[in-house]
Amino acid sequence: MSSIREYDVVIVGGGASGLAAAAELRMRSPGTSVAVLEKNSEPGRKIRASGSGRCNITNTAAEGYDEIIAFFDRLGIVTRSYDNGLVYPYSESAADVAELLAARASELGARLISDAEVTDIRSCPEEECFETVYSVSQSGRGKGAAKGGGGSRIRTEAIRSAAVILACGGKAGPMFGTTGDGYRLARQLGHRIVTPVPVLTSIECREWDKDCRPNGIELAGTRTRGKVSLYKKERVNNERSNNEGEEFSDLLFEEAGEIQFTKYGLSGICVFNMTRHMRYDRSAGGSLDDFCITADLFADGDIREFIKKRIENAFPGECAEHVLRTVLKENIAEYVMAYAGISSGRALTELDDRDIEALGAAVHSLRFTPSSIRGWKDAQATSGGVSLDEICPETCESLLVPGLYITGELADRDYPCGGFNLSNAWLTGMRAAAAIAVKMRPEQ
Repeated sequence: MSSIREYDVVIVGGGASGLAAAAELRMRSPGTSVAVLEKNSEPGRKIRASGSGRCNITNTAAEGYDEIIAFFDRLGIVTRSYDNGLVYPYSESAADVAELLAARASELGARLISDAEVTDIRSCPEEECFETVYSVSQSGRGKGAAKGGGGSRIRTEAIRSAAVILACGGKAGPMFGTTGDGYRLARQLGHRIVTPVPVLTSIECREWDKDCRPNGIELAGTRTRGKVSLYKKERVNNERSNNEGEEFSDLLFEEAGEIQFTKYGLSGICVFNMTRHMRYDRSAGGSLDDFCITADLFADGDIREFIKKRIENAFPGECAEHVLRTVLKENIAEYVMAYAGISSGRALTELDDRDIEALGAAVHSLRFTPSSIRGWKDAQATSGGVSLDEICPETCESLLVPGLYITGELADRDYPCGGFNLSNAWLTGMRAAAAIAVKMRPEQ
C-alpha cells in the first residue's frame, strides 16, 4: 500500500447522491478537501440511464423540491416541469446531467478518483477519523470524466478523513455498478441492514404458466388503460367471520395507469409502484402466494350496464365479444370471454344475468397471481438497506458512528416512479454535505 493520503471528507460512490454531496460541500465550504471514490471508469453511470435517457430529475411533489431546484440552478443546469409534476433537464439528456454534475464537482475542487473500489473503511474513534482503503486499476486517472478502465495492474491505496459519506446506492441496476457494496461496508461499521429487495419492476404471474387456461401469453405485447389493485390474504378468526379459517383480503395498493401485458406477466408504471407493497417475511412463512392482483379494465363505467343496454338494442347476430371489443382490444376481449367461461361467437341476446355478472367480474376484477418479481437487472430501485432507526433524518449522519453519513438508496428508503427516488438521492447528499460543512467550518 502506498502512503496514506489526507482529505477532510471521503465520498464513497460517484452517483447522484455522491456527486450532489461533493458539489454542495465545496460550494458551502470551499476550504474543505473532498475525495470521491467511484468504482466505475466514469461517475454517474446510472444517472445516464435514468428516465429512459431523459433524466426525470425530480417531481414538484417531492420532499425538498425547492432545495433541489435551487441546487441545480446554482450549478447552471436548466430544468422544466410538466403538468403531471415531472421535472426534466431542459435538454432532456440524462448524459448531459451526469457529465455536468461531474464537471461542476471537479471545477469546484472535489477530487474524483475513478476505477476505485472501496474494500474497507476503518473507524478510528481515538483519532476521530476514518481510514478508507480502496483498490484502483492502473487506468484510474482520478478525473471526473475518466474513460476506459479495467486495467489489469491493481494497486491499493488509503485515505484518512474526518468524515465519510456512503453514497454507494442499492442493488438495482447492477450493470451500472450498483451491486450492494455499501451494505457490506455499513455492516462492518456496525449498522443493521434491512433485507434489500428489487422494486419498481415487472411482475411474473402464474396465469402465464403453460398449463393455465386461458393463458396470459395471449395478452403479451398489449397495453391498456386500467386500474390495478393489490390484496393480501390473511387468515381471520371468528370475530371477523362466522367461518374460522376463512381467507380475508385487505386492499394494500390501488393505482390507475397504463397496464402492459408482457410475455411473462404484468408491467407498466402502476405495476412498478405496486411492487413496493409486496414485501413479506419468508422466515414467518410468507411468500408471494399471500398476494393477489386484480385489474379493472373499464374503470370509467360499469360493463354490466353497458352490456344490458346493448342487449336491448342488439343487431341480429351481434356477438358478445364484439360488444367487449368496443371497450377492450381484441386479444384482451377474447381473454376476458374465456376467463368468464363464455364461448367465442356466443350471441349477445343469449347472455343471461349469470353471464353478464361473470363478464362484469372479468372486466372489473380480472385476477392475476404473482409468482415472482423481476430481479435486480430489471428493477429501477431498491427497497431495504441501512435501517433508518440508525440514521439522523435531518443530517443523514449515523447514530452509531459519528462522522459517518449514509445517503441515497443505500438507506432503507424507496419511493414511487416519477423522479422521487432521484430526488431522495440529491436531497440526502445535499443535506449530508450541509451538516458536514457546519462541522468543518462552524464559524460559517
